[in-house]
Amino acid sequence: MDHDVAALVEQWLAGPNSEANGYFGYQALEHYRPAVLHWLTVGCGTDGRPDPDLYLQPTPMALQNWAIGYATAARSRDAACGAVRSFYRWAQTPANAGGPGLVPPGTAKALQFQRGGNFAAGLPGRELLTPDQCRWLAQAADRYTGTRREGPHRARALIYLCLNHYLWGRHHDDDILRPGQITAMRLNGRHQEQHRTTWDVPQKNAASDATRLQPVHHDAVRAIDEYLPHRATTRDDTGHLFTTVNGRPLEPQSLIRILRTVAATHPDLEEIAPKLSADAVTHSPPPQEPAADT
Repeated sequence: MDHDVAALVEQWLAGPNSEANGYFGYQALEHYRPAVLHWLTVGCGTDGRPDPDLYLQPTPMALQNWAIGYATAARSRDAACGAVRSFYRWAQTPANAGGPGLVPPGTAKALQFQRGGNFAAGLPGRELLTPDQCRWLAQAADRYTGTRREGPHRARALIYLCLNHYLWGRHHDDDILRPGQITAMRLNGRHQEQHRTTWDVPQKNAASDATRLQPVHHDAVRAIDEYLPHRATTRDDTGHLFTTVNGRPLEPQSLIRILRTVAATHPDLEEIAPKLSADAVTHSPPPQEPAADT
């Protein structure tokens, strides 16, 4: 059965964004609409008529090849692939749960990584860290001395949050904290339930007030607690968890600089440190998937 892809895209963008517990923000609508329409009409078909073999059975390689042709800048390719995966997360939602049920469950997750390689489909040409490299990065954070009073504590907390999924030993969307989410975390977003800690974090490309409770590994929580006494503040403190030495909210670009600085102190990471990407760290696979909960 043929589908009007333009109508599908509008239906997706107009409805609730289950990933963010809210609706897409204006910027997401502006960038997601042309990217997904281009993928569906050019990457997976012609003249607005999708080829079922491609549209309903997308592959990581097809997505990566399309993204390289769609945008020249790596950041733009990343965003385009993220838009496509978001669309397929909606497309795989069963009809009885408010979705179209167009593709099998797990389709979006299958687009996350290119099988048989060490590259993320959404991050063309960007090499991921191995489990050993993730371990070395945590070691570097533990040993980092920094040059300012808050430096080592802040750096360790930031890097442990980037490695949140690695610390859990799993790679579920609920465990991955991206740079923009980490720097947007606020002091009052913390929730404690016995031995479980969750944090209200904003969701990528969603409305500004859309948040989701994100589980934070206890090692990362301890690193945050060690950082808090050293946190710089100003008279008009905005409540952001991470701040600069002047008390202003930390920017994602500063997180990347800190990440590279810390990585450069480890002999096994020194070579890759200058080009290390926070997104590559957060997308790196953990050592192993844990056994199913019982």
